[in-house]
Amino acid sequence: MLDEFKGYVPLDTRVLDFGCGYGRTVAELTETGYVHVTGIDFSQPLVDRGRREYPTLDLRAYPGGPLPFEDNSFDAAIMLGVFTCMPETKMQAETLLELKRVLVPGGLLYVNDFLLNRDKRNLDRYKLGHEKHGIYGIFDLPDGGIVRHHDRNHMEALFFDFDTLTFEEVVFETMNGHHSAGFYCMTRMPE
Repeated sequence: MLDEFKGYVPLDTRVLDFGCGYGRTVAELTETGYVHVTGIDFSQPLVDRGRREYPTLDLRAYPGGPLPFEDNSFDAAIMLGVFTCMPETKMQAETLLELKRVLVPGGLLYVNDFLLNRDKRNLDRYKLGHEKHGIYGIFDLPDGGIVRHHDRNHMEALFFDFDTLTFEEVVFETMNGHHSAGFYCMTRMPE
């Protein structure tokens, strides 16, 4: 939703892409004219791939814990499909606390992610995941990964101390060609 993002975030803004993978979105933002974009991701192999494919981008591996940035380092941050990869609510909340620390007062946070689906395929996966992991919406991927689709109320509760500027439900096409309920939102840190 680049147009939505550009409507709120000027091109000279310092932007952090949290969960940047190999830097595809960092590259897209840079090509659009954003000049201060930093990407950070838990996966060293993905960051290495990004550095090979986009050698001019600022991509960094991140082992978790406190973000390696000073307080108020960024005017905006983005998280694209990151909460799905964090099945535990505690880790989601801790990540948001760190993002709040590195964002300036009034800083913007743009998030898109997956919501709970109601089709048989997903309902079956949620049932098995709930039995195994104890949280509805979690499921195991064939490659061993564990992901989570969220209830909208859960996502809105995570952002309770941000001002919500927009929250829209959408349908995404997944990497495997399936359709999935999702959302995008733009939030603002209090001044």
